[in-house]
Amino acid sequence: MARVATEVPVRPRVIVFARAPVAGQVKTRLAREIGDARALELYRWCAATVLAQLRDPRWALWVAFTPADHRPLTEAALGPADRWIAQPDGDLGVRLAAAVAAAFAEGGGPVLLVGTDCVALTAGRVAEALAQLATHDAVLGPAHDGGYYLLGLARPLPLFDGVAWSTATVASDTREGLRRAGATWAELPPEQDLDEVADLASLADRSDAPAWARRPIG
Repeated sequence: MARVATEVPVRPRVIVFARAPVAGQVKTRLAREIGDARALELYRWCAATVLAQLRDPRWALWVAFTPADHRPLTEAALGPADRWIAQPDGDLGVRLAAAVAAAFAEGGGPVLLVGTDCVALTAGRVAEALAQLATHDAVLGPAHDGGYYLLGLARPLPLFDGVAWSTATVASDTREGLRRAGATWAELPPEQDLDEVADLASLADRSDAPAWARRPIG
């Protein structure tokens, strides 16, 4: 009798995209107004905070890091994760696509892509996204600046070509890609990324944030 192949269950993968904490290489838009040292301090806090808030036994936490030879420095700043994968060369679309391919190569099940710019992202929000992926092909967490802080996929989808990265149309470009793919998707509440000095106002009630970042900067 022929044996029927069954897919091995795989925990959802939450992949955090991170840069090595090197002055002048992180939070560069903010650095033009607050300086490289404070930009680095804020980045280290953001990245460690996001990782801490997302550690949960319900999913595997991956970190996609760059540059490829800076894993020890990045791991020391962010703390433990279930897996570390180096981002390849190329634009953000190439790097996102590579991470999605690596995750789905391990089996089915949802894959979530997040960054380190949104400290409002919590395990509760990830659980909300996973619940939506039970009935949708994708889930999008839009950011107030026109990008997104979370993209979840129940299956691989061709969403990373034709996106104007680092612009205010990233989320709308992604929605258009979802429409072209004939995919169903849900959206989470919008949240604030920390990319500009004005964005720091959202930290006023975060007692764990650097003290200078919680005060108006003028």
